[in-house]
Amino acid sequence: MKHTNKWIAFLIAIIMILTAGIGALAEELTDQTTAEAGETSAKAFEIKGATVEKANEGPYYSNYVSIGDSCGSGLGLPQYVSLSKQRKQRWIACEKIEGSYPTLVAKAVGATNFGQYHFPGARTADIRYLLDEHYYADWVLLGQAMYLSNGVVSKANLDSYRDQVIADIRNADLITIDVGINDVWLPVIAAIYDIAEKGRILERQLTIPELVAEYGSIATVVDNAASFVRAWTNPLTWPGNILKLTDALIKWVIDYQVNTTAIMNRIRQLNPKATVVVCGLYNPVYHWDLIPFSGDHFFEHILQPYYSALNLKKRADALFYWGDARYVPMDDIELFSDGFAIPLFEFTIEDGGTIGYNPHPTLEGAKQQAKNILNALGVPLG
Repeated sequence: MKHTNKWIAFLIAIIMILTAGIGALAEELTDQTTAEAGETSAKAFEIKGATVEKANEGPYYSNYVSIGDSCGSGLGLPQYVSLSKQRKQRWIACEKIEGSYPTLVAKAVGATNFGQYHFPGARTADIRYLLDEHYYADWVLLGQAMYLSNGVVSKANLDSYRDQVIADIRNADLITIDVGINDVWLPVIAAIYDIAEKGRILERQLTIPELVAEYGSIATVVDNAASFVRAWTNPLTWPGNILKLTDALIKWVIDYQVNTTAIMNRIRQLNPKATVVVCGLYNPVYHWDLIPFSGDHFFEHILQPYYSALNLKKRADALFYWGDARYVPMDDIELFSDGFAIPLFEFTIEDGGTIGYNPHPTLEGAKQQAKNILNALGVPLG
């Protein structure tokens, strides 16, 4: 028995020595590989850097894709307003708008291939549908989304972009994902408008932006409110109406939690090697006062814990992502609506004015967004 114990001790000692040796060798090889990779990366960066508009002092990303809602679309910026007027369409999608944070990031990282796929009014469910042909289109996308966004967010439009977006993601070195702010309220608004359809005297032929352009914001709101009330005068519609509102509230609570993770999983499935930047949600009522011009920022403080909780989920998505993902907070971003406004689609404006509801970043706000992203990447804005 004693001899057996000695042999066991001897074997354990040999195994420990071999393990230590292999560990040291692996560490040495890792350091050597890292150094060689750094040299190779630096050389590639040096060669590529000569051909891009801005000098790159950080990592070089030749293929950049930005995906999301209107927060990164450039809505309200000069070029956006100009294109909107030229096309006679209030909302436009998937345009490289000068001064928006995706274009600033693209220049800073020296991207030679750049796709800006931002859909004003999009929810996480819509972006998930865009990226995954096997995911179903829900009743919001099949119904009110088209009317609220003037056709920008619709099943047909997302279908038309899917192949291009997926191909660009597969080839991307850098991907920014910025979506979720519309999940907070759009399903409830869509449910209200769905119910209002049952109470309309005449069948609606125009989208919300078209109605506003034709009759004005106040008249459109009054008509929608009156139609909603009339829809409840028929008791036979009550079960359907209650079910619709209940489903909207459930979507409000659940969709965001499920879809942000599903979107990250889909991106990894398409391209596991890309660097993914998860953009946090800014507070859309930033600097909104209860007492005008008092500086109390009442509405901002009331809603901030809710947006902080939503951002905690995004932070977790980045933390547990099986790859290179970084969460980037978007706090205190300068917005066009820097004070109380009526937060309804009927009062939303697409230009850079301060009268009306435009919860989108100004030129300075877009620079803040870009700086936050580039800081996470270790790249200067320039």
